[in-house]
Amino acid sequence: MSVIATFYLETPVLRRALRDVPDISVSVEQQTATDASATTMVFWASDGDFAAFEDGLDADPTVTDPTLLADVDGTRLYQVRLTEEGEEVVTYQSWANLGAVFLSSERAGDGWQVQLRFPDQESVQEYVSFCRENGLTLELEQIHSADSRGRDALPLTDLQRETLLTAVEMGYFSVPREASAEDLAERLDVSHQAVSERLRRGTEALVTATIGEPADAE
Repeated sequence: MSVIATFYLETPVLRRALRDVPDISVSVEQQTATDASATTMVFWASDGDFAAFEDGLDADPTVTDPTLLADVDGTRLYQVRLTEEGEEVVTYQSWANLGAVFLSSERAGDGWQVQLRFPDQESVQEYVSFCRENGLTLELEQIHSADSRGRDALPLTDLQRETLLTAVEMGYFSVPREASAEDLAERLDVSHQAVSERLRRGTEALVTATIGEPADAE
């Protein structure tokens, strides 16, 4: 039975780029790789000094070819490729080879708060062992069945939980709606894009955890 693991992870990937922008928020959208190409990361960045961040991307030894894909309401979407140095410390291939599925990854202090769906608990332990054997700081915060229904087992990050609770408090889900995404962004002191991303990922996580995953189309 598949399980969802939430953990705090510190990795050298993007560490140099983030060093001089302590206030910037970063949320990974996706990670992809093939046998013939390097790992590619796509992520949103908001609420920080973009000039300093982009200088950091250019100087970061773990990534190359930074590309600005979009700039929406002051939030920017970037794409980077990992260098050989980055490939040595990235954990993407490890969890992908174990059959895990990426759910979310958000900057948290000096590291990342990450959620992955694994095929079983044994594969979670293999991933934890891989990270620790390679000198990466990993703190497993929560692990539960993907079919869990209990409140304490809901697969939400702290930021997603805070955003959803604020949305309920301010009447974002009321009919008629009493608050907009812009209102939530102002209350939480983040960008409109950051709020939209947290609401989307948080709602998706709640639906999957409480109702189940959609059946594959025939």
